Amino acid sequence: MEGTEFCPQCGTPRQFTNNHAWLDNGVIVQSGDRSHRMVIIESDNLDNLYRGIEEIIGLPIERIVIETKRRATREYIDRLVPEEVKDMVSRKEFDMELLIQANNNIARLMGYGDVRLVGWRYEQDQGDYLRQRVRNPYSVPMWCGDMAGAVEAVTRRDNDVEYRFLSANEVEINAFPAEHPPQFQGRLELREYHLLEGDVGLERCATCGGPAGLSALKWNLEEGTITDTTTGRRLAMLGPAYQEAVFDELEKELGEDIPHTIVEAQRRFVKSGFYKAREIESEGQFRKLLALRGLGNLRALSLEGNRLRARVENAALHLMLVGLLQGYLETATGRQSSVEWELGPEGVLELEATAR
Repeated sequence: MEGTEFCPQCGTPRQFTNNHAWLDNGVIVQSGDRSHRMVIIESDNLDNLYRGIEEIIGLPIERIVIETKRRATREYIDRLVPEEVKDMVSRKEFDMELLIQANNNIARLMGYGDVRLVGWRYEQDQGDYLRQRVRNPYSVPMWCGDMAGAVEAVTRRDNDVEYRFLSANEVEINAFPAEHPPQFQGRLELREYHLLEGDVGLERCATCGGPAGLSALKWNLEEGTITDTTTGRRLAMLGPAYQEAVFDELEKELGEDIPHTIVEAQRRFVKSGFYKAREIESEGQFRKLLALRGLGNLRALSLEGNRLRARVENAALHLMLVGLLQGYLETATGRQSSVEWELGPEGVLELEATAR
């Protein structure tokens, strides 16, 4: 991506650190909208988690994931893009391709993959479309929802989306005007995060002011990837409220057992070997890691014998975190386990996992 400036000390794109703020309470927010929380997570975890849920319940969930992400993205972009810009788009006074390319550049910066515009048409009729190809997609259903929602927000028209794989690592996505089924209409109830103060105190880069821990991450903007060089795992930055909305919609559609299903799917994914138990050997290091990722403020973590206990303030994606820690315990002990957790009204997660 031409013109991108990187910090000469930590190697992080300036735009990435300028657009986000790492707070002392384990939370990342957008610099221009501090109510909009962000997290950095392993992108391979997303589609593997969805597949794990499908295996447990015996039903496909992809359409629910796509439609929920579409609605969430539409609401976010709708707030972000001024009404006068939408009016200009409607009157064809705004360069649509310029808008698409700007959005694609942000997607690369966030680790969503190498997205290329194939073609588009905007004549305000049923023949309109936006077609793009994505190599290294961070998540296929999330990408589909992202694209359809963005088109809807800018054009003020409902869209559906289809995709096809061109290879194992490349997908073509097509968004086009279409009405939505009743269950996928209307606004989402996005989770609000009630944040507590904290004292994590991440070490800062002396040059750009971002967290020094970002120096372990490597951006390849041509490929649209972010890689954690200490683990080799791929990362992406996204809004946790929208992923939480997917979980909430799954529970609404499929029943109250879904939270336990999500935890179980995450536990199984951890046990597959993707994560390593040594990552929680140091409470201090794990606390800094969670804060760097924006996942919360770890206040307590203990692994004694067959029992793991944890307390996380300002927890984001708490169901994934519960499954992660349960999987860590089983990996460390080599035994199966049970887990209990509670998320308080102020976002404090308390959990206890016990190996059997």
